[in-house]
Amino acid sequence: MLYSLSLMFMILSCAKEKVVEHPYAGLSSEYYESFSDRTMKANSQEIMEYILNIVGADHESLKADRYTRAHYKFFSTSPAAFLWINRQGVSPQAETLLACLDSCERDGFEERQFGVEYIRNDIETLRNLSFEAGGKNSVNRVLARLEYNLTKAFLRYAVGQRYGFTDPYDLFNRLDVHDSTPKRVTYRQLFDDSTHVCGRQTFYGAINAIKHDSVGIYLAKAMDHSPIYNKIKACLKNDSINRELILVNLERARWKSTDAPYLHDEYLIVNIPAFHLWAMRDNRLAIDMKIGCGQKKTKTPLLHSKIKRMELNPQWTIPWSIRKKEINGQGGNADYFNRNKYFARNKKTGENLRGADITNRIIMSPDWSIVQEGGEGNSLGRIIFRFDNNFSIFVHDTSSRGVFNRQTRSVSHGCIRVEKPYELACYMLRDKDPEMAEKIQYSMEVDMSDPKRDRRKIVGFKKVDPQVPIFIVYYTLFPVPEGDIKSFPDVYEYDSIIAKALRSI
Repeated sequence: MLYSLSLMFMILSCAKEKVVEHPYAGLSSEYYESFSDRTMKANSQEIMEYILNIVGADHESLKADRYTRAHYKFFSTSPAAFLWINRQGVSPQAETLLACLDSCERDGFEERQFGVEYIRNDIETLRNLSFEAGGKNSVNRVLARLEYNLTKAFLRYAVGQRYGFTDPYDLFNRLDVHDSTPKRVTYRQLFDDSTHVCGRQTFYGAINAIKHDSVGIYLAKAMDHSPIYNKIKACLKNDSINRELILVNLERARWKSTDAPYLHDEYLIVNIPAFHLWAMRDNRLAIDMKIGCGQKKTKTPLLHSKIKRMELNPQWTIPWSIRKKEINGQGGNADYFNRNKYFARNKKTGENLRGADITNRIIMSPDWSIVQEGGEGNSLGRIIFRFDNNFSIFVHDTSSRGVFNRQTRSVSHGCIRVEKPYELACYMLRDKDPEMAEKIQYSMEVDMSDPKRDRRKIVGFKKVDPQVPIFIVYYTLFPVPEGDIKSFPDVYEYDSIIAKALRSI
């Protein structure tokens, strides 16, 4: 009872004492705002306004630059716009990108091409909190520049390294005029290799790599290049090799084809500037030979395909361009047509006309083909190696063997003439059919007009199974199979075109 009374007395006594308020009770947000340093205060809306100002002032025209601007315009009212900056400052991925850009000169580039100095300076300002109130280095301006410049540098460098800094279709397929009218100009297609060309999905994929903290992974894949690239890149350490020569050939090696020689154990590679063909088997050189290729005005296009069949003593259906420029006007000239073994064939009826019966009207008629007989003297030689392509060009023998004694062998209308056609035919057989090899040799040597020829030994065509990949490339600095890296003349003058495009980066 006494304990209860005492406890009640203590409670009543405390209730009469004055309650002391907390010293910070009742302070408003405005009170705290008065203590903040406005130079350190970031505002996302203001940052985006500065980014849009940068977008409006950036007129550089690389695809990477256009997609950088498009990203910030599209997400200008969304938090999704910000890829690098966050509440903690700048993502650590920025350091990953900078570490890679620090080595860009080893790939033949300059840091200025990716704005590295600006990025470094702004990161240093952020790290030291050395912002200026209202100046060019205000916190929001610095964060805006970092956000924009990091995205632009990443898309330029990472996508460029992964797929090439230039577009070969744009570079080469508007060079040579094929035909021209007052209303329309068409161009020869000189580059037809199935190559990955950077477009919307490419850049969306790169931006997603930033969003998902995968910058390092994307950069690692971008730097995973072909053996040809790595061998050419090693030349950057050699001061005796022209630097621009190295850079343009590195760019060629960056273009990502859907197929590549190093993916096969067996393939043919034709390098136009070298005027040479190499046949590889089990990563060893099986045959090497000289070639003739397209003249400068009828360049051999760059592509890859697969040799699918060989034809012996083929007839040559003369392309329309040659009919128009070289045969038109010879109508009725029996000596001309007989000497060249040309005849006309009606496409619908199969009717053949020879000699003086071939008129200029027939020469220029789309209903008729002008054909050269197969056999000795045929422009295709005694054997042709056919592969699918959009140009009706092939690898074949030639009746003009003297071409291989020349140093410069750009002599054809686009096809590839080979020095050792019989050896190439045996390569296609894979040395497994000596009887067929003998028949091919007989077919290539026999007079097809001789009535005594042994028809049992004559081969019309032979399927190549499995088909053999062929790569027609253009390298003026090239690691010769089982040899040293060598430089070759720029016969089509492509190097200067690539160099000009690289300088615009």
